[in-house]
Parts: sequence; C-alpha cells; structure tokens
Amino acid sequence: MPRYPLYLAGRFVDAAGGQTFPTENPYTLEPWADIARAGPADVDAAVAGAQAALAGDWGRLKPAGRAALLRRLADALEHAADDLAAVETRDNGKLLAETRGQMRYLPQYVRYYAGLAETLEGRLLPMDKPDVTVFTRPEPLGVVAAITPWNSPLMLAAWKIAPALAAGNAVVLKPSEFTSASSIEFARVFDAVGFPPGVLSVLTGFGADVGAPLVAHPGVAKVAFTGGEAGGRAVYQSAARGLKAATLELGGKSPNIVFADADLDQAVKGVIAGIFAATGQTCLAGSRVLVQDSIHDAFVDRLVDFAR
Repeated sequence: MPRYPLYLAGRFVDAAGGQTFPTENPYTLEPWADIARAGPADVDAAVAGAQAALAGDWGRLKPAGRAALLRRLADALEHAADDLAAVETRDNGKLLAETRGQMRYLPQYVRYYAGLAETLEGRLLPMDKPDVTVFTRPEPLGVVAAITPWNSPLMLAAWKIAPALAAGNAVVLKPSEFTSASSIEFARVFDAVGFPPGVLSVLTGFGADVGAPLVAHPGVAKVAFTGGEAGGRAVYQSAARGLKAATLELGGKSPNIVFADADLDQAVKGVIAGIFAATGQTCLAGSRVLVQDSIHDAFVDRLVDFAR
C-alpha cells in the first residue's frame, strides 16, 4: 500500500513516534494506504517551522510576492486537478463528477485571494494634533491552525489556506483522519511551487493527538475549524482559553425557499440536488423546503414525482 508521510516545515517526514494508521476506501471497505500518525511533538515542530517562516523569507515577502506564489499554486493545482480528484474519491467515496468539479474550483479560489493580497492597504486617519500622522497597517496574525472534515477535504482546506496565506500568515493544516491522503497530495503540489519552508505544514492524525494540542498551542494565533457542533464547541473553548481568534463552520439546517413566481421544474431540481448531493453529507445541504402557500400542493406533487 502507498504510505503518506507528514508534510512538516517543507519536508515530507515520518511522524516523530513512527506510527501510522490505515485509511479505507469506503466503497470496498478495504485499507488502501497507510497514513502517518502525528502527535504533540510534530505539532511543536510544525508551529516552530511556521514561526521561523514568519520571521524569515515569508515574513519579509511583500504582498505582490505572495500573490505571485499563490498564482503559481493555482496553475499547479489546475494541472493536478484530475489526480487530486481521483485520490479524494478513493479516500472518501464521493463521485468523481463531484470531486473533479471541486478540484477545478480550487485554482479559482486561490487566484481570487492572490488578487486580494495585492489590494491590502491601510488608512490615513484624521488627527487633531499638528504634525502628527496616524495610519493603520494590516499585519498577519501569525500561525493559523486549520482543521477540516472528511466530506470535502481539499475544497474546505483551500477556503482556509488561500486567504490565510494571502494575508501573510503561515498555516498548519490538520485534515480528518478519515480523508488525509488528498491533503498530502495537495502538499506535494504546494511544495513544488517554491513557497518558503514552514509556510504550510500538514499533520495527519487524530483529534486528541494533533487537533487538541494544535488548538491549545501558545504559538497558534487563530483557529479555523469546519466540522460538527461537539467538535466546534471543544475547539472554541480551547481557543478562548488562549484568547485566540476562532472561525467555526458547523453543521446547519439550510432551507430552500420557493416563491410562487419560481420556475417550479427548476426549483424541484435545485431542492433535489441540495439534499441528495453527496448523500446529504454536507454542511450546506438543503434539508428543509419553505414553500409559498399558493404553490404548496403543486410543488409537493412535482417533488414527489421527481424523487421517485
């Protein structure tokens, strides 16, 4: 079976403890790869590497330089899209049609934030004292911990990594233990682009071994988490103890709203796609339908017929 190492401060290495764990293909229910099992020592090394990058070449790089690297990453992701999709499908069971679609969006996300990197600017503030100038200057927070779930690993990782890097931060990514392989493949693409070592680390493993010490680490300035409510609550409490910024994307009950002037055939298709895509296992699944009274019966009849 293939073996996936950690990506730690610019190097692909085994976990400090030498442990691995299997990842299963959900279609065959058979293990297909071994994943490095990181622990607290690896967390310390990744955060130290990120801090070194911030104090070194990455921290000295101007916004235009960050944008150029992000655009190179977008081009590389575009070339690797089909390969990344194949790994993600093998590891988490999504249809190739969906993973290929997601992988082809990754370069767009990265290019968008590359553009924003070049437009970061401060403000000159009015002041009532003569010969005094007051201005603001945006500065990176520092090390960002990004924790992602199993259902859309790379898309959700890109949503966190791209803006964090555009703003000049460094990122330590902890993917779900169920779908870690594509994150390491992403790291291979990232590594070839030429970012300074430590700008991104990918630590694969379990919540207690990696996620908890990463969120609690005194060198981490912000936590970006996508997952369930129980995990989000634990992350938020831990981040609060360190007075860290935290962004949580948790599960929800997303409604579809259908008004009387809608194209009912298209609305039905949208509702079906919203709840059945990825078998409904997404944080934006359309799990409720709110329908205007005057079209309720007609809409329900069409929905039931279409779903049969």
